[in-house]
Order: sequence, then structure tokens, then C-alpha cells
Amino acid sequence: MLNTPRSALAILCATLATVATPAIAAGPTGTAADYGSSAPHGAAQRSIELQADTRHINVTRGETVTIARAGQRFTWHVQTFNHQTTFALSDIAPKDMPVDGIAVYVAANPLYAGS
Repeated sequence: MLNTPRSALAILCATLATVATPAIAAGPTGTAADYGSSAPHGAAQRSIELQADTRHINVTRGETVTIARAGQRFTWHVQTFNHQTTFALSDIAPKDMPVDGIAVYVAANPLYAGS
């Protein structure tokens, strides 16, 4: 049997618990990452062209969309927390893209709905 001091084992256990905890305790960060992530344009399932009178857009959790306005565009993979059903488009859009006042409504993905 190994003759390992108890203090060494305690330190090892504490270290492993500290390393594993952040991955388990992940939650909202207050950043764009709470709403998904940037994606390559080729990954988009559809494109949404914003008009001057656009006040909201509808997306589905797990969907990848390209959002365009006035010659600018970006592609986003929507992945929100289950309770998050709306957010401001300005939270994810490039800072120089005029999207103030536009809301994003997120529907649950029917692929993951219980029967």
C-alpha cells in the first residue's frame, strides 16, 4: 500500500474540486456568450434582412442565422439558457451595426420538446 501523507491527499482533493467546479457551475455571464456564439456565414440556416421598421426578429434556440442591414452582416448560433426567451439584438451585433431597439425573441427548439 502507498504511504501518502493525509495532508498531500487533502491538497490533491481540494485542487481537483477547484478545477472541476467552474465547468459545472457555469451560468449567465452578462456577455454575448449568454446568447450563443459567432459562427461562419456558411453555417447559417437562414438569413434575416433588417428593414428600417424592424422592431423584433424571431429565432429558435439552436438555430444559426445571418443578420444583415445596410451592407453589414454577421452570423450567430443562438444558444440561450432555457429561461432566456428575449434579448436585445445590440447585445450580439457588431458595435458599428445600427440595431438599437430591436428585440430578439427565442423560441424553444421543437427537437428537444418532450412528447
